[in-house]
Amino acid sequence: MALTLNLLGELEVIRDGQPLPLPPSKKTRALLAYLALQRRALSREHLCALLWELPDDPRGSLRWSLSKLRRLVDTPGRTRLQADRLSVGLETADIDIDVARLHALHARGLAQVDTAELEATAARYRGPFLEGLELDNFHDFHGWCLAERETAMRAQTALLAALVERLGETPERALPQAHAWVRLAPFDETARAHLIRLLLALHRPKEAEQQLQLGMRLIREAGLPDSGELLRTWRAPRQAVPPPLETAPPASSALDATPPLQGDPLEVLRWAALLAPDLDPATLGRVAELETNRLGAALEIAEQRHWLTTTEEGLRFTRPELAEELCAAISPARRQSMHRRLAEWLAESPLYDLDQATRLAHHAQASGDAELAARAMIAAGRLCLRLFANQQAQHFAQRGLALAGEVAGTKGDCLALELHDILYCAAPLADWEAGAGEVVALAERALEHGALAHARLGYQLASHIRWAHGQWSGAHEEALQAERVTRCADDREQIIAMAETARCLAMLERDLEQATTMLTRARELAARHHLHHPAIPLAEGLLCLHADRFDAAEAHLNDARTLCKATGDRLGEFQAQESLLLIDLERDDFPRARQRSGELCALGERLRDGSEAPFAAAAEALCHYALEDDAGPFGVALVSLRHADARHRLAVLLLQAARLDLARGHRETATARATEALEHARVLERPTEQLLAQALLAEAAYRTGDRETGRRHARATEALARGPVAGWARRRYRMLRGVPTAEGEA
Repeated sequence: MALTLNLLGELEVIRDGQPLPLPPSKKTRALLAYLALQRRALSREHLCALLWELPDDPRGSLRWSLSKLRRLVDTPGRTRLQADRLSVGLETADIDIDVARLHALHARGLAQVDTAELEATAARYRGPFLEGLELDNFHDFHGWCLAERETAMRAQTALLAALVERLGETPERALPQAHAWVRLAPFDETARAHLIRLLLALHRPKEAEQQLQLGMRLIREAGLPDSGELLRTWRAPRQAVPPPLETAPPASSALDATPPLQGDPLEVLRWAALLAPDLDPATLGRVAELETNRLGAALEIAEQRHWLTTTEEGLRFTRPELAEELCAAISPARRQSMHRRLAEWLAESPLYDLDQATRLAHHAQASGDAELAARAMIAAGRLCLRLFANQQAQHFAQRGLALAGEVAGTKGDCLALELHDILYCAAPLADWEAGAGEVVALAERALEHGALAHARLGYQLASHIRWAHGQWSGAHEEALQAERVTRCADDREQIIAMAETARCLAMLERDLEQATTMLTRARELAARHHLHHPAIPLAEGLLCLHADRFDAAEAHLNDARTLCKATGDRLGEFQAQESLLLIDLERDDFPRARQRSGELCALGERLRDGSEAPFAAAAEALCHYALEDDAGPFGVALVSLRHADARHRLAVLLLQAARLDLARGHRETATARATEALEHARVLERPTEQLLAQALLAEAAYRTGDRETGRRHARATEALARGPVAGWARRRYRMLRGVPTAEGEA
């Protein structure tokens, strides 16, 4: 698989043409860049000292970072990240690294490289080396980064200078390179003189004069000596470029056409340049604030000057570079304000497709307003989750987190919490403990400053993270804290907090009386405010399921599934379907269960890369076992589910399979599966699954004639049955005890 690593500008990893989501940790990304430019393996001690402090457990942090990097750089059949107990290295022979290619051209000698390759390399420069990854608190890395940045900038400057010189006979081709050269070296008189010369050759005297005045002002303000090169270039005899062979559009820029564009036509073209390539007259009229007649007249003039044309795809620039010229001619401050206007306009309407989301994110980030841009990333990320575009959601969330870090105070913390919520829904957290700790810290700060809704979101997110990874005591406490923080909030926040907390408590099978009380209060408030939130029927369904009221549970869970689907809560939709599947299995309705597990498979495959898809596949294989008496596919499916580290889901399916094993006389297999389920249930402190596992183990022991083991498990079931277990599990336990062999020995 082709792998590209771009270090000029923000770090970017591309595999087979698709950008990969990057780890949120800046240190992990910095580690990748550092390893990529080293030509040898480096000691773990060196890397730990470079990027971590002693209180951070440097070795543990390094191991965690390496696990994230392997997913980025290693591909099937190709292990690029080489690590042993002492050292770490990255094999880059087949990685296309932009800065390495830039330096390689200089090593060969720019004069020996063909023009097309020079242009392709120059185009890859997207900004300063490792933009945003300076890590100035880590002095050794910071110094290395600044040195690499300076070296890369000098190499790019020399490359652009060579290109401008080589392309002097084709000014229109040299102009973008000259603009880029001046952006890198704004005080370099030679660079700006070349730009002025090219603009004059292309009959754009106004822009050339602007560059002259800007260059002289910069030199004067910086206190640099003025060699007079800019004035000499301006006054030199101006040689015109021969007109192109085409007879239709003139070669000169429309900005310098005779008579020059001004007023409405120029304003419309500027907005069109920012919106290109998809130009919609209605959008142009709105953002340019022109009524229909004035807009039509402006577009007519633009078409007459051969700037715009109407094609089968709609309104387009006659040549793509025209839009670039127009953008370059807009002052930076005005350009930012225009991007802001576009972002605000796009944000006014609901997002329905990824193109809209991408445009919103682009214009918001180009506005220079970090808060606006972070909110745009949130909107784009949520749309991606609704459309199952999980990688794109992760990408937007990571970009948003970088922007939220630029927003000071509580606003930045609240934005970060919403972005972490998107990240969690888009992909499982590799370091879930650190992730849960981070959102709790953000929630604490939000609570301290009275941002109660975001504090509630943070605690609930932490509760879900801990629940998914079997840390149920922590999940229980975070769920209760989520409800506590909103007791002084408005009714809407209280409704959501109580419903979500009741849902969490029902999932955990803890404090169910408190969950019922909260849910009753939430339901009453929601009815008063005509509010429908999916957590209410989901919590009701889970509580009814626990109470062995299957019909009522099914009705509530179907309501929850519909609401979750309508609001884009894909994980909630999966949970509702998963609970309905358990009802089907407990009813022994395996045909319906197989149909539902197929639906879960379709949903799970489109969700994040968590335990949902492996669970759905294993459930479908379990139904196949029940209906076809073929346990092979189930055993295979369990392997993936075990790797997903989903103890509760694994225990549930193992117990269902063990029940089928007993019915078919496979006592040894039933014992093995029930034993594994019991181990998981004990770790999770789940009395319901412990009761079922012990009952199955007792029955299996009795059937094999091991009466002592059977009695031991039977005594354990009696103790568990007196505790807080689900009503349906108590019923199932009694059915097992009613089997003659077990009853006679009890």
